[in-house]
Order: sequence, then structure tokens, then C-alpha cells
Amino acid sequence: MILWSEKFATGSNVIDQQHRMLINHINHLEWMVTSTNLNREDCEYLIHLTSFLQSYAEKHFQYEEECMENYRCPASEKNKQAHAGFLAFFRQFKKRCEAEGFRPEMLRTLHQTLSSWITEHILAVDTRLKPCIAAAAEPVLVAA
Repeated sequence: MILWSEKFATGSNVIDQQHRMLINHINHLEWMVTSTNLNREDCEYLIHLTSFLQSYAEKHFQYEEECMENYRCPASEKNKQAHAGFLAFFRQFKKRCEAEGFRPEMLRTLHQTLSSWITEHILAVDTRLKPCIAAAAEPVLVAA
């Protein structure tokens, strides 16, 4: 389970709220793959959840990338590359599920990958936005 803390803060309330939402859904995925025997309804829900996660990530990534560009964050390009890699992983996962079906071990791997990726990505890349936002909020001193 991933617990939100201030170490994940990016300086953007919108991005931080989106990260919390993603983390909540990843935690829900963990709960499902560790505490239930998957029945048909669970599988249908998991299909919906993975589609939601992919769609939400795509929208979040777009917003976050625009924010990093607007604040001239030095991690902007690294962020775009990481997002592209993540989305490629997700597309590959969905193709595999379509071919093989949702299996518990695949879902555990998905959860583990999502948990590690989001934690590492937020801490190593996204938090680099915080000083850029703070600098933009500082008043500009004008010489008299």
C-alpha cells in the first residue's frame, strides 16, 4: 500500500490531487488482488479499473507535461520520456490480457509495477517541479 506524504508534493495542488487519485486506485487494485478470489464480476471490474488507470494516466501525463513546460522545469524532457515508457508498458499489458485473459499473477505483477513506478517517478522526477513553481510565485523586485 502506498501512503501519501508531503515528500510526494510537487507544488501543484492539481497534480498532487491527481497523484492521490492514482495512488488510491493502485491501492484498490492491491486490495483486490490480495484479498479476493477473483470471480467474473471482479474480473469485469478489474478490466474497467485498468482501462480507467490507463485513461486517467494519459490525461494526467498531458496536464503534468504542460505544467512542467510552463514552469520551465529542467526535468520536463525526462518526464515525457518516463511517461511514454509507462504508457508503452500499459499498452503491452492490455494486449497480453486480451490474448491470455486476466490472471491473478498478471494482476499482481501489474500492481507491483504500478506501485514501484509511481512512487519512484514522483520522487525522482515530479517533485523537481516544486522549486520551479515556488520560484514563479516569488515576487519580482524592481529596482527603484
